[in-house]
Order: sequence, then structure tokens, then C-alpha cells
Amino acid sequence: MEERRKHIRVSTPVIVMFPHPASMKTERSFTQDISESGMRFPTAVELRIGQEVPLTIGLPFGDGDLHLTGEVLWVREISRHGPVQYDVGVRFRWVEDPDRQQLNRHLTSLLQRRV
Repeated sequence: MEERRKHIRVSTPVIVMFPHPASMKTERSFTQDISESGMRFPTAVELRIGQEVPLTIGLPFGDGDLHLTGEVLWVREISRHGPVQYDVGVRFRWVEDPDRQQLNRHLTSLLQRRV
């Protein structure tokens, strides 16, 4: 299968928070992978393809929080035993330039540590 992504995804757990669409209660998860343009994370919340979701990403090492809007590109059911869990792929749709730069610095530092 040919890789279609423009940016390298880094497999790292970064906390992601978003409002539950029905209750607006803050939901929390950890990324499976993240790049400059998107991320993948598991959740018990059933999100819809095409749905825009306000996201807060908490970077480790005191790098602060990023606030952005993501679009759900795909949803896969990953657990059929017990509560349903979904794997969600999100593309970043709206990111302020300072937040994008901060994310890029964080990802670059992670990649440099792995080399």
C-alpha cells in the first residue's frame, strides 16, 4: 500500500481533549500517532466522518497546550467486548500559526531523540 500522507507521523502518546458532542463534557484520550497535519486516537465517543471537533492537545515537557479544530476523516470500531471503542483519524483543519510552530518543534525534537 502506498503512503499518502504528506507529513511523518510520530508514534507517541500525547493527551488530546475534546468536548463530547452530546453532553459537552470534556473527553480525554492519548494519541496513537500525530503529525503536523493530523492524528489518530482511541475513544469511546462515537464521532462521525466529516464532523469538526475542537481539540486541545497537551504537549509534554512543559510545552503547553495547543488549541485547534480537526475534521474526522475515518472511524473504526476497535473493541467489541465490553464498551465499544473507536479508533479515530483526524485531519487538522484550523491551527493558529504559533500553535503549528510549537507542534512542529515538538515533533522535530521527538524525531531527533529517536535518531
